[in-house]
Amino acid sequence: MTVDRAHIGHETRYALRDGADVRCLLVFDTGEEGSNAAEWKILIPDPAGNADLYGTHQFLRPDAGQLTAWLAPIVGPDAAAELAAAADASPPPTSSWERPATG
Repeated sequence: MTVDRAHIGHETRYALRDGADVRCLLVFDTGEEGSNAAEWKILIPDPAGNADLYGTHQFLRPDAGQLTAWLAPIVGPDAAAELAAAADASPPPTSSWERPATG
């Protein structure tokens, strides 16, 4: 599986792919300009290929652990770990993403 990252408007999207098929799509949406409603969304394609919204969540200071814990019951632990690792490697701007202190 691979994760593709893209910025589209006020969204940062992480598409988890299994070959050519999108298995799920994690979206960080900052909301419309002037909005404080930034949230994470998980979309899962139906058999027809339409990406259905499965859940949303707001994090004050997100990190890979929180994202994995939220996503694992929805997409499974392996997919959740891959998506969280991709977000941790290249977090969305303005997401207040936190990395554990090293040292």
